Amino acid sequence: MELMATAVGRLGSRFSLVFDPDAKQVLHSALGRWLDFPTDLAIGVRSEDEVVRALPFTRRFPHFEIVEQRLTFCGVKYIARSWDLGLTLKTEIVAPFYPRDEWTSVAPLFFMRLEVQPQERIFWRPAERSVRRGQVFVRLQRSNLHLTQAHDRLKINYSVPKVLWKGERERPEDLGESEELWWCDERVVPISPNAELLDDGIAFQFDLDDPSRCRFDLVWCAFVDEPVLKVFGQPASFKYRWLFTDVEAVADFACRHFDELLAKANQMDELLSNSGLTKTQADLIRFSFQNFLLNTWWVVRDDGAEWFSVWEGSCHFHSTVDVEYNDALVYLAFFPELLELLLDEWALFEMQDEVGSYLAHDMGGELEVGQQAYHHPMPVEENANFLLMLHCLWRWTGKHELIERHSGLAKRLTAYFERSDTTGNGFPNLGTANTIDDASPAVQYSQEQTYLAVKTLCACHAAAQIADALGETDWANQCRKLVERIRKTLDEQAWLGDHYAVCLERSADGLVDAWTGKPLSGELVGWDAYSIYTANGLLYLLLSGNEPDLNYQRICTDIVNAYWQSLTEYGCTHTSADKSNVWVSQNLWRDFVAAYLGIQLPDNSPRYFALQAFMNTSGLTKGFIDTYLTNNLCFYPRGITSIGYLFALCGLQIDKVRNIVRLREKALYPCRVPLLPLADWERGIVPAVVYRFVDGQMRAELEHPEVLGDLQVVWY
Repeated sequence: MELMATAVGRLGSRFSLVFDPDAKQVLHSALGRWLDFPTDLAIGVRSEDEVVRALPFTRRFPHFEIVEQRLTFCGVKYIARSWDLGLTLKTEIVAPFYPRDEWTSVAPLFFMRLEVQPQERIFWRPAERSVRRGQVFVRLQRSNLHLTQAHDRLKINYSVPKVLWKGERERPEDLGESEELWWCDERVVPISPNAELLDDGIAFQFDLDDPSRCRFDLVWCAFVDEPVLKVFGQPASFKYRWLFTDVEAVADFACRHFDELLAKANQMDELLSNSGLTKTQADLIRFSFQNFLLNTWWVVRDDGAEWFSVWEGSCHFHSTVDVEYNDALVYLAFFPELLELLLDEWALFEMQDEVGSYLAHDMGGELEVGQQAYHHPMPVEENANFLLMLHCLWRWTGKHELIERHSGLAKRLTAYFERSDTTGNGFPNLGTANTIDDASPAVQYSQEQTYLAVKTLCACHAAAQIADALGETDWANQCRKLVERIRKTLDEQAWLGDHYAVCLERSADGLVDAWTGKPLSGELVGWDAYSIYTANGLLYLLLSGNEPDLNYQRICTDIVNAYWQSLTEYGCTHTSADKSNVWVSQNLWRDFVAAYLGIQLPDNSPRYFALQAFMNTSGLTKGFIDTYLTNNLCFYPRGITSIGYLFALCGLQIDKVRNIVRLREKALYPCRVPLLPLADWERGIVPAVVYRFVDGQMRAELEHPEVLGDLQVVWY
C-alpha cells in the first residue's frame, strides 16, 4: 500500500511512535501522542563503499528509491528497495498484544525486526550493483535526547513538559520552557548478537552470503517512574510500574520473552489475516486498533486502586460515554474486564438536573480525571449508552453481579427517560443534546429526536430485562410502558412514507444552541431529512439476540433509503441535510446494524480507508480521523468500531444468560471467521465458523466447538 502516516501504541502505557514519511520524521515520546516530539529516526543500510539508503523518517540520509508499507494488527512493516545497491531492507515494528494478558499488552516496548535481502531487478531494470556486505543501522537524533552507550545497550534520557500540544508537524519551542517536567528513561537493546553501539544508535554487519547475518532484532522500551495523571485529585502512575521496577527490567523481560511475545503478536496478526475480511476492512481494523491503543491510559493510584480511561483523541476527554459506546466492541472482543471497569468508573459520575439523574459526558480532560470537562451534558443519550453497554456485557458474560451492582443507578437513569418526556408520547424532549456536535440543529439538539427515541426504547427494553432478572417487577413494567409509548409514536408520527423523520419538531422556536446559548427561531431545517442514526440503538441488543419488537420492515427501509440519500465520497453524512459531515465510526455502526438485520449494503470500507489515506498523506498527519475537513477528530480511538466487521460477518450473537450462541448459517462468500469473544486465550485456542461452498451451496461448520463448553450453538 502507499506510504502514509501510521501509529503504533501500547495498551494503557502511552509509549507510542507515529511514523510520518511525508514530514521525514517519527513523533516519539514515552508519554505518547500530544506529548511527543518530532524525531529523526534513521533506519537503513550502508554499503562497504559508504553508500547509504534509509527509510523516509530521516533528513540526514538519502532514502530508498521504492518503499512499500503493510499494516499488521500489532504494528507496521516497511519493504524498502534500492536500485543503486541492489538491496531490499525489510523493517517490521511489532507492538505485542494479546487479549487478557497484561504483561504482553501493557509492557512499554516495541520490537524492531530488520532483514536485508538481495534485489536483482525492479521491473525490467537490473540493479546498478549487487552489494553483498555492509551495515544495517537504527539511529536517533533530536535536540533534547541524551544518548549514552552502556555496555550492550543504548541509554536514552529526556524530559517532556507537562503541556499538551495540538500541532500538526513541529512542537512549539515555548513548551520546552515549562517548569513541570516528566523524566523519561528508554533503552534500545539488541536481541541479535554482534551489535555495534553507535553514538546515536545501534548497527549490525550484514553478509548476504551468511544467512545468520541477514536478520537482526532489537527492543526499544521506555519507562516513566512518576505520576502521570491526577484521578480525583490523587496522583496515579502507569500500571506498568507495578509490573516492572525500571526500564532495565522492561528490557530484560523483552529479551527473555522475545520468542513468546512475538508468537503471541503473530497469532493475533494471523487471526485477522486469515479471516474472511476484505483487504480494506482488515486494514481499517489494523490502522484504527493502534490509534485506539495510543489513546489508552491504564494507571494505578498510590492507594493501589486501578484506573482505566481512553482519551478522545485530539479532544483529550477521558472515556467519553458516547465514544466508548462505539469503542466497547473491542473490549467485548478482547478485554471484557476493561468494559466492566469503565462501567464502574462511569457510575462515579452520576449528575443531577431538574429532570433527574444522568451520567456525565466524560470523566475529565487532559491530565485530570474527576469531573466532566465538556461544556454541556447529553443526559438522554449517555444514560441510554450506559444501559445498553451494561445489558450487553451482562448477556455476553453471564455475570449477574454486574446488574446487581448497578441496579440502583440503572433504575435512576431509566427514570430520567420517563421524566424527560413532558408530552406523553414517549419521545424525550428534555436533555436531548447529543454527541453529533457538527451536525445541524435538527440533529444535534432538537427536541423529540427519532434517534434518541429509538435509543431510549432500546435502553428501556434492556432495562426491563435487567429488572426481570433482579425480580424488580414495578421497574420492569415502567420500562415496558415507555417502550410501548415510544413505539406507538414512532409508527404514527415519525414515519414519512419511506424513512423516519429526524425529529417530530418542525420549528426551531424555543430551542437553544448548546454551543452559544443563543435561542433559535424559524423553520427547523432538516427535521424531515434522511438520517443514518435511526437504528443506532439497536446494535447491542442485536449482539445478544434480545432486540425489541419494532416494525423492522420500516427500519430496514429507512436504513437503505438514508444510505443512498446521504452517500458521499468517503461515506454517508449524518443526514441528507448535512452534506459535508462524515463520521466514519457512525457509518460503521450503521453498516453492522444493517448486516444483522439482513440488509446487504455495499462494502464501504474502501471509502472509509480512502479517507484515512487522504488524511495521512500530502502534508496531513491525522492518524485515524473520524471526520472529513469540517471537524478535527484525529488520532481518534473510535475507529476500532471496525472490529465489529468480525461480529457482523457471521451474525455472532452471545447470550450466556440463556446459554446460547447464535451464528448465521450462510455467508456472502466462503470465509473463516474467528469468534474472538469465545476464545480460550490462556490456551491460545480460538474457535471459528468456517463457511465453505460445497455441492453448489454454502455450508457452515464450527472449529474448536469444545471451547464453547456447555453453550448451545443455534444456527439461524
